[in-house]
Amino acid sequence: MNKLKNTLNEMIYTDTCDNGLKIVVWHKPDFATTACLFATPYGSLDSSQKTSDNQILSFPEGIAHFLEHKLFESEEGDVMNEYSALGANVNAFTSYNETVYYFDTSDEDVDKPLNLLLDFVQDLRITEQSVEKEKGIICQELNMYLEMPDSRLIFETFKSMYKNHPIKNDIGGTCDSVNKTTKQDLETCYSLNYHPQKMTLIAVTPKNPEMIIQLIKENQARKTFPEFKEIKRYFDKEPNEVLLQEKIIHMDVQNQKTCIGFKFSGLNQTDLNRVKTDWAFRFIFESHFTTMNPDYQKWITNHKISPYFDYESEFSKDYALTLFFDEGINEKEFEQFILDEIQTLKEKGISKEALMQLKNRSLGETLSVFNQPDNITVQYFRHELTGVNMFETIDVIKNLTVEDCNEIVKEMDFSNYSISIIKSAQ
Repeated sequence: MNKLKNTLNEMIYTDTCDNGLKIVVWHKPDFATTACLFATPYGSLDSSQKTSDNQILSFPEGIAHFLEHKLFESEEGDVMNEYSALGANVNAFTSYNETVYYFDTSDEDVDKPLNLLLDFVQDLRITEQSVEKEKGIICQELNMYLEMPDSRLIFETFKSMYKNHPIKNDIGGTCDSVNKTTKQDLETCYSLNYHPQKMTLIAVTPKNPEMIIQLIKENQARKTFPEFKEIKRYFDKEPNEVLLQEKIIHMDVQNQKTCIGFKFSGLNQTDLNRVKTDWAFRFIFESHFTTMNPDYQKWITNHKISPYFDYESEFSKDYALTLFFDEGINEKEFEQFILDEIQTLKEKGISKEALMQLKNRSLGETLSVFNQPDNITVQYFRHELTGVNMFETIDVIKNLTVEDCNEIVKEMDFSNYSISIIKSAQ
């Protein structure tokens, strides 16, 4: 067992079970709530994987999300009802890079909900009939998102930007891929990606950390698991260029919606440098494309952008992108505006005053997460996936300079982009 004192003088305990399960217990002695997360780094981007002996396994899109559905619905009853009876709230989600199961409770007894979390996630029992029944439920969910213009806009933009990378696929897959998923597919993916050696249990609790760790170890000691096999995400090499320059989708909308997606390539960086690039982008874009910029209100007044204007960026281990959104704006004018402002941003850069303001704000927001047990568990796990933990990220923010931000953005290639437009069906 290892102990670490964090920046708030709180103790974080880490340990590993004999079967490889990683345990993190963040001790919050003054809190009344316990939050626990049980997660695997297996998400929608992992539909094709490569084994240690170079065997490539491909499964229907959305299978990670399908697995979450089947695990969360116990064959012996509703897991949510079991947690309600214990005075706890439980939920789960699947993202591009992870599948997460979690609960929180203010009850004194955390043993039962914690054991239940470990037990239901580590016990996949499905039948052909239950798999077939779930397909209809998932398809309803997918169709609902396809009818939502904002979700559809992002989905179509990713499909236009990427040829091979699985980010082009919806997290839940398609109705076609869901209907192709078999009981054997689910069981195979589960055995490969839910082994304890791939998973992490994170608890934020006022309870005795050593007691929590002992409870987890005792739970795991009662179980047997097959031999662990290394497996990694696999996809064909992604070209630098976007797949489609422009796509128009017709839907029942009042205002046209536009998204410009910039695709970055060649970012073969260390984990630390990638996180540094991510934060540099956040700061320099926020200084320019928000009300921090004195020109922002002029843009709205002159109809360069609308009040619905927004943007987001993501720098992952195997993809990097920036998206710009707006409503009711001519797509060609919006395209030219964004390209012009990116060039202005590259030339102008960020000021010391703006960077200091943004750094202080971000550090405050990061530290505020430390008061939210459920957010701590998710953020801790996600930071571990990046290869840079929460406290190392704080150091990245503190040490980032104006020169860092300006140089990073100047070097980025914004020439590869795709435009997706949702127009009225009338």
